[in-house]
Amino acid sequence: MNALSRIFFETGTRQGWIEDGGGQEGPVVLAVSGGGDSMALLWLFRTFYEGKIIVAHLEHGIRGEASQEDASFVQEAAQCWGLESEVRHVDVPGLLERGESLEMGARRLRHAFLESVARKRGAWGVALGHNKEDVAETVLFNLLRGAGVRGVAGIPEQRGIFFRPLLHCSRDFLRAILRCRGISWREDQSNANEVHTRNFLRNQLIPLVEKKLNAKAVDHLVAFAEEMGYYRREEESYGTALLEAVIVCDTHKKTGNDEKSGNLDREKVRALSLRERVLLVRAMGRRLEIPTLSRERGEKLAFLMGGKKRFEFQWNGRLSVLGSRDRINWVWR
Repeated sequence: MNALSRIFFETGTRQGWIEDGGGQEGPVVLAVSGGGDSMALLWLFRTFYEGKIIVAHLEHGIRGEASQEDASFVQEAAQCWGLESEVRHVDVPGLLERGESLEMGARRLRHAFLESVARKRGAWGVALGHNKEDVAETVLFNLLRGAGVRGVAGIPEQRGIFFRPLLHCSRDFLRAILRCRGISWREDQSNANEVHTRNFLRNQLIPLVEKKLNAKAVDHLVAFAEEMGYYRREEESYGTALLEAVIVCDTHKKTGNDEKSGNLDREKVRALSLRERVLLVRAMGRRLEIPTLSRERGEKLAFLMGGKKRFEFQWNGRLSVLGSRDRINWVWR
């Protein structure tokens, strides 16, 4: 218990949500799916955190009865530990935007739900249960799909109100805690479906690399992600400065259909190098809070932006980038 307490408080101090041995004012929201990672997160906060805890669970409507059972399991666990909970049921497949994958849609709706719970409850933050293996899988996944520095920097410890206290804990370590304390959890059977790339990486590729190449492959991938985080911050800072130099109007301004818009001076954009235009594209993606393009597609858009011809580039199903003689616009359809 002393070792677990030390890990918890050292993480909280490093991330800033524990100061001088105490927590923040107001409650914290814990995103609990019912899986091993999030149940370990719940136990750690229930055991060591002195502030108020709100358990939040979004039932996605994807896995039928099993999904409903996950929601009931989380609600009962919260009640058993004397904690308040917020559970919402949604139909993710029916709420997908044009061109949006099931995984992307589920993530978007989950984060929106968690943010709404935090606002409603006056919470100072939302804790997510990602672990060390999640970082390694993300690095490999993004590296292989050509995401560049932004992708191989892994999963950030903190972004906005979201923070991840378990990033330096292994999946096996977290489940060992639960077994030791006699705490049950739910296994998502869809994690065994290797049609999904992340499941293939988790169940096949990473174990093979650990067996054949290096038993500490996950640790090395995590260390690589931390190192690349420095370059990601440098890149983001420079990209933001480039964007401010070529922007014509505030991209946070709402348009008539309540969407964010983007408008760049094309002549100024053409004066940038291809590499600078790639950074500009990524900066606009962050500004508009839209999915990141792969390296290949980002370079293709950057190339089009540097020419003089009119173009239309589809960012995703609803969003296009339009290039005219004088302007480059991000437009929602």
